[in-house]
Amino acid sequence: METAGNPKKLKISKLILIAIIGFILLLIIAFLIFSPNIARNYLNKNGKELTGRKLSIEDISINYFTTTVQLTGAKMFEQNDKDVFIGLDTILVDLKPLRLFKKEIFIQQFKVVNLDARIIQKDTLFNFDDLIAFYSSEDTVTSDAESSSYSFDLNNLAIDQGKLSYTDKEIDHTISVKDITFFIPHLYWGGEQDSKADVAFDLGTGGSFSSTFDYNVETGAYSGEAQVTKMQLGVILPYIQQYMRFGSLDGTLTAEINFNGTQEDLMGFQMSGDARVDSMSITDDNGQKVLGVEKAKVRVSEMKPMKYEAQIKQVIFEHLYMYLELADSLFNFEKMIVESAEDTAAVTEEDAVYQVMIDSLQVKSGWIDFSDKRFREPFDYELSEISVNTENLSLDTDWITLSGSMLLNKRGKLEAKVGVNPYDPLSKIDLEYVLSDFQLPDINIYSKHYTGLPILFGDMYYLNKTTINNKKLNSENQLIIRNVELGRKNGGLYDIPLKLALFILKDINGDVKLDIPVTGDLSDPRTRIGRIVWTTFKQFMVKIVASPFKALGNLLGAQPDELEEITFVYSDTSLTGKQRRGLDLLLKLEEMKPGMQIEMQYLNDRKLERADAAEQIVHEDYQTLYQNDPKSHRKEYEAFLKEKSGLDSLLIQDYELMLAPTEKVDSVIQARENMRIQLVKNYLTTANDSTAIEVLDYNKEEVLNIGSRPKFQIKYTLQEESATTTDAN
Repeated sequence: METAGNPKKLKISKLILIAIIGFILLLIIAFLIFSPNIARNYLNKNGKELTGRKLSIEDISINYFTTTVQLTGAKMFEQNDKDVFIGLDTILVDLKPLRLFKKEIFIQQFKVVNLDARIIQKDTLFNFDDLIAFYSSEDTVTSDAESSSYSFDLNNLAIDQGKLSYTDKEIDHTISVKDITFFIPHLYWGGEQDSKADVAFDLGTGGSFSSTFDYNVETGAYSGEAQVTKMQLGVILPYIQQYMRFGSLDGTLTAEINFNGTQEDLMGFQMSGDARVDSMSITDDNGQKVLGVEKAKVRVSEMKPMKYEAQIKQVIFEHLYMYLELADSLFNFEKMIVESAEDTAAVTEEDAVYQVMIDSLQVKSGWIDFSDKRFREPFDYELSEISVNTENLSLDTDWITLSGSMLLNKRGKLEAKVGVNPYDPLSKIDLEYVLSDFQLPDINIYSKHYTGLPILFGDMYYLNKTTINNKKLNSENQLIIRNVELGRKNGGLYDIPLKLALFILKDINGDVKLDIPVTGDLSDPRTRIGRIVWTTFKQFMVKIVASPFKALGNLLGAQPDELEEITFVYSDTSLTGKQRRGLDLLLKLEEMKPGMQIEMQYLNDRKLERADAAEQIVHEDYQTLYQNDPKSHRKEYEAFLKEKSGLDSLLIQDYELMLAPTEKVDSVIQARENMRIQLVKNYLTTANDSTAIEVLDYNKEEVLNIGSRPKFQIKYTLQEESATTTDAN
């Protein structure tokens, strides 16, 4: 009471209180002023114990009025405390600390400027694995458990001008992504409410990403959707280059993906949606475009990544392009394959195989540029308007069926259907295709290289049915070649009488119709289908030239033997009906095939005809003496032979050979031969005085005379080949 009544003491007490409060305020202000530096020094000194890595922060500033914290020049180092793991110019955090009393961590703004992060992988280890282990320690888990009741309300999350690099030490390759910028307006998580997150940011290499996410706290179910718009495909080129030596990859990816699952069942995570690639172009190391597609679309019905399962409703390629080059017996794509030890590693049962089912796969308006550079001049061929369709395609199936069509060098057309075991094609194949309006001059380079014959003009219809069962090849090949004309032969890898064979096979309309079966055993790995087909074709052509009579007979409606030879009996003194028909067929054939040279080589075994000539001579002597026919007076004729020869018990033929003078026998044979040749020549010239059919006289050096009855052996060649042979001689 006394103190209260003493104004002087009361004044002193107030001054002391004010001083204490002022001192406290001064301490608080000093703390607020110096605490950022204290915190910075503390973090720089004890960062490794606090975060698992050494830290370096240039400056920390706090705006106590707006509860904004700003860190400048912050760095987190690698485990060696020298190299920078994450660096940034500025972190700006706008907190609402009073929300902590409501067990809510509320951030009004979080912005990072010039983030620079480096991810390094060596084998299966990353440069952040130690951080994961650090934050997964027991103390951290306990701390997380204690804070699990807190909710997070994050707003205006942004990264401005970020940079991320990924280095794979295994292949010594670094991928850098610059100018990373994204903005998340709102992200909520925890508490008793359902959680939502909306994310949207631009990709530094072009394009954008956005996503929504919903989470049900009670059930643990989550769902959401993500959208990628025009992401540049070049970002994945380094991964592809580990397997293929591509030079560049251009194009964009746009995708809309829906996903859902539950927290308790990770294996049940599933996705669906659509993806589209636009204007994709891939080049090789020389800048040559080798692959491309104007638009590729994929519609996924359901995908379960954790179970390695995918159900794809539709895959469509529009204006797919491929450049296929063959040089040194290897295609360009074979040369681009990057070989590695993994390529030859055996697949074990533990290796996961993706179960993919594609309901429908289509190629629309595809294009292939093919170039064969194995010859002096390149062979360039264009396959366009390619259409391919297949259904119910699965990666684990042992049978797929494809159907398709295409234009061949803008003129011909190919329609095909094939069924094949993709894992062992030589075990089973069913192939059918029809090729129409195929222009033969398009393959002129191959014809000149292999046969030495240029193709001037002509087109082809080709029907093929090929099956392979247990490596047994059976192929039916039906060809119709129209109006084909070949140039003069000049060289060629194989001596195939192709020109003559085609000339022989031409029908009255100028068409060549072939039916060539091909069979073979593919069990030997050295056996190639192409070699079997080529060998069969070669043998067929040689056979046609060696024995053209069936083909020519079909053309004339005649029997093959009628065009093979014209035979005589020894007693013929004029042409029989059969002989005249044979000559008429040759004249008709000459008219139908004006470029063909027909030769009739006279053949006869004179030793065999001597007996008949001797019989004729002795018969004439007997008739002159007795005026009787020896055939009707058999006994008298035998008595005549015995009496004149003075011998007994010989065969009649032996008597006649003995009694007929040699010079006279030779004269009879010569006269007969002259008559036969003249009969043929006269008939031909009478029917056509300008005929070029050549009748060749008897050649005693011809081995075909041995054992031959009188006949004209017919040979067919091309007039130009005959002229070439004559000039050479």
